[in-house]
Amino acid sequence: MPTEFADALATPDQPPLALHLVEEISHRVINEYGEAIAILSIAASRASEMAGPALALAAERLRAMAEAHRSLLVPVADEEMDLGLHVGKLCACMSRASLGERGIRLTVASDEIPLNAARCWRVGLIVSELVRNAVRHGLKGRQGSIRVALNRSGGRIWCLVCDDGSASADPPEGRGRRLIRALTAELAGSVDWKFTQSGSVVGLQFPLATPRLARAHPIGDAI
Repeated sequence: MPTEFADALATPDQPPLALHLVEEISHRVINEYGEAIAILSIAASRASEMAGPALALAAERLRAMAEAHRSLLVPVADEEMDLGLHVGKLCACMSRASLGERGIRLTVASDEIPLNAARCWRVGLIVSELVRNAVRHGLKGRQGSIRVALNRSGGRIWCLVCDDGSASADPPEGRGRRLIRALTAELAGSVDWKFTQSGSVVGLQFPLATPRLARAHPIGDAI
């Protein structure tokens, strides 16, 4: 990662070294995915006619999980990206990895929103966590739909993540919610949750103009 871009991604509480560590850990995780896929692929080629297809399917799911993880890597260049394309690719990988076969339909609708890569990366992390929370708390393992919408209006970017689950009560705020709040603060934005018996809605908004990334907030220990 170029030093000047690491500095742009860093915050007072997150020096460039911390981002290098994130990149290194992510690289190791992807390599481990690759090793697991290779092991399953070899096992599938040697297995019986009944077990072989199941092992091959497991290997394909791991490939999709690895691709989703790769979509969340720290960007390697300070460039402008289309936020909708970035989030759309991430959500497509998540669908292929696990959501599709569980009967969960994940859709993305977006304006064309050119955005700095460092900020796209943060929005992608937020959306990924919100989708996982919708699966866990809203749908609770059931079939359903999750919708992601990205719009640009009045010098601000708006992101909505909705599900048709039944999280009528606000779940306890754990590490995931604190991570989302910390990333939103770095975007100089705000985030709100609404939970009803017919589904949940999370609204994120932040300025389109690139501000100096705000000071990171500690996430703390998980509840």
